[in-house]
Amino acid sequence: MAERNSWAVSDSPNGVITTEDARLALSAALQSGPGPVLSRNGIRPTAGNPGLVAAASPTPDGTVTVQPFQMFMRASRGVGSYVQTLDAVKTLDLLKDNPAHSSNGRIDLIVAQQTDKFYGDTSNGFVVKQIVGEPSSTPGEPTPGGDYMQLARVRVPAGTRTITTDLIEDRRPGWVVGLGGIMPSRGVGERDAVHSYNGITTYRQDKRWLEINDGEKWRVPSMPVCTSLADVRAMITDPLPGQLVFSTQDNLVYRWNGADWIGSVATGGGAVGTTPTATRHEARYEVRGNVQTFPAQANTRSRFPTMVYGSPDVTTSASNDVFTLNRAGIWAITASFRTTAPLGSGDYHTYMAITDGANVDIRYANTMSRWLLTSPGTMSCATTNFFNAGATVSVIFWTDNAGRVHDAGWANVNHVSLTWLRA
Repeated sequence: MAERNSWAVSDSPNGVITTEDARLALSAALQSGPGPVLSRNGIRPTAGNPGLVAAASPTPDGTVTVQPFQMFMRASRGVGSYVQTLDAVKTLDLLKDNPAHSSNGRIDLIVAQQTDKFYGDTSNGFVVKQIVGEPSSTPGEPTPGGDYMQLARVRVPAGTRTITTDLIEDRRPGWVVGLGGIMPSRGVGERDAVHSYNGITTYRQDKRWLEINDGEKWRVPSMPVCTSLADVRAMITDPLPGQLVFSTQDNLVYRWNGADWIGSVATGGGAVGTTPTATRHEARYEVRGNVQTFPAQANTRSRFPTMVYGSPDVTTSASNDVFTLNRAGIWAITASFRTTAPLGSGDYHTYMAITDGANVDIRYANTMSRWLLTSPGTMSCATTNFFNAGATVSVIFWTDNAGRVHDAGWANVNHVSLTWLRA
């Protein structure tokens, strides 16, 4: 029939509500299923591990236990959902009446089964039971009759006397909540099995974030936390342009630009008062007493042997005078020098520049100064520029007075600092 009896209609003395009408009325309060008047099959979420089938513990034997649960199951031969309850732990002995075959294995199922005389069954009842498979060299699953849902698949090897954890495969259906409720899902497969509608929300238990379906795709509305860029790509299946996600691997906030995830914001990698970690996207190298002598009138790459803090975004040459930028984006690079004074009368000139690592004639920033021979030269320069991944930079120094050396007395002055700012 098209129109069903409404809940609840009186007709003295017995009313007009059939069992199917009653089940349909209940279904209206449940999470949607595969049709406009059908609810989803599954287990009601609760504390513990409802419906779990497990081997005997601590010593396995031929039995399994089934944890208490409450389940909603659509009538496959009618309409509406049954409400089924197992209110205590149930133990099933899988081998007592059906011992393992001596030479062939079999596959058993643990099912929740509903019978209903209205549809021609011999009884009305709900039971959690073992369905025994046929022993075979290539065993297959048995096929229960009537209305049922699988809770577990159990392999029974030839000659076995115990059912161990590795023989049990969890086959429980997903969770079912009230209409409009937030549905837990154990993973992306369980999420995708949902009969989704515009606005349904699920809590991804495997990732610890919420996802909302907009009628087309599952979207992650908040800023989720992933363990790596690979995790981001795998877990955020349908990002919207502008979606943000935080990676704990490199402490970066990534943004989806419609085609790919772009590193956009670097966050601090060290606690207050501690040495910054490598994930802060900044590297600093200093001289710290390591003397380098510069020849007269020659562009010489400066060496910075002491790493104060490093970053996976920067790698150095063996002599720490060429720096490779491993992440594309806008970089801020600063460099400073203090050199010893030659002494005597007259003056001398010094020059420094931040250059390309391979071709020092490509100069991003430079400065030149004139000093009295009694004055140590102190100078610095900085650049903010876009670099492709793999670009190299160096700091060159030039003097017209041979023998200039770093001033070892100024520990943190002679330095180069390379900071990735954003994509």
